[in-house]
Amino acid sequence: MYQKKWVRVVLWVIGVIAALEIGLRPFGYGRYVMYQPDERVLWVPQQGRNKVTVVNHLPDNIDAQGFRYKEDLGPKKSGQLRIFTFGDSVTDGWGVSDDQTYSSVLEKLLDSDSCPRHTFQVVDAGVNAYSNSMAIDRLTTVIDDKYDPDMVILAYAFNTYFERLAYLHGAEREKMLRRVALKSYARRSAIYNFLIVDLLREVVYYRFRRLLTQGTWNTQNSQPDMDPAPYKVKLNDAWELCQRRNVPMVILVLGTLDQRTELDQYQVAMLDFARDRHVPLVNMIDVLRSKDQAPYYMDHVHPTAIGQELIAEELHKVIRPLVSGCNR
Repeated sequence: MYQKKWVRVVLWVIGVIAALEIGLRPFGYGRYVMYQPDERVLWVPQQGRNKVTVVNHLPDNIDAQGFRYKEDLGPKKSGQLRIFTFGDSVTDGWGVSDDQTYSSVLEKLLDSDSCPRHTFQVVDAGVNAYSNSMAIDRLTTVIDDKYDPDMVILAYAFNTYFERLAYLHGAEREKMLRRVALKSYARRSAIYNFLIVDLLREVVYYRFRRLLTQGTWNTQNSQPDMDPAPYKVKLNDAWELCQRRNVPMVILVLGTLDQRTELDQYQVAMLDFARDRHVPLVNMIDVLRSKDQAPYYMDHVHPTAIGQELIAEELHKVIRPLVSGCNR
């Protein structure tokens, strides 16, 4: 009798779990972007159409090369200029649709210019939870993998406590790759996405992520920053690679909500680098300093669609004069 009752309880629990797993999927849970381990940059998005953003459940599609872009990248067409954007979830477009990221808006702005010799592809290579050093690593892989960029935009990444991950070697790096695979497996579940990633994000999800990466999701945590010296070396190496390949670099410094004066040391490093190397710069902290910033942010760091549009407009001001063949 006891055994039959136990079996009924187990079957009931399995039924409830199955019902929740199936019932949550029409609401977008289970359709978040998946990530796969990558030896060079630790994790990259997996190809997937009909995906949605974690926040707001808006279209979030990944092409065959692992970029958030409307089509798979092939050989460039005659007159086509290809620009890549690198950064973290802000660049990726946390909580905004495919056509609302600053990369997508920038492409529209450039294509609307009087540039009869050119059409543009602005490819979103931002990745959730990337540090500044990891964004640079992806930049170098894009150049090495012969995607033929005509320009790269390197944005500040807020995951400053993940910087050490880019420098893991040997057994530590292999352990991290296994953790990425574990988390990717968990993200296949609609129940996990609903309970952990969405409902309990602040309480559980970021703590879980910190256990996997020994870091934190923004610059407000009390853990100490990694010395930015290795990042400065990596940044300079990436710039020299771009110089050798004749790929102009643009630096994009982003800020947090209501950040007006005090700067993170990685923001300072990017500003100093742009000044010393005469690299074109967009400083969104300066742009937003005198504005009511609430409409431009959906949380502490992630821009709304309006915020993404403003970033694109500021980039457009800097990039358009750099493109030959456009009417001024």
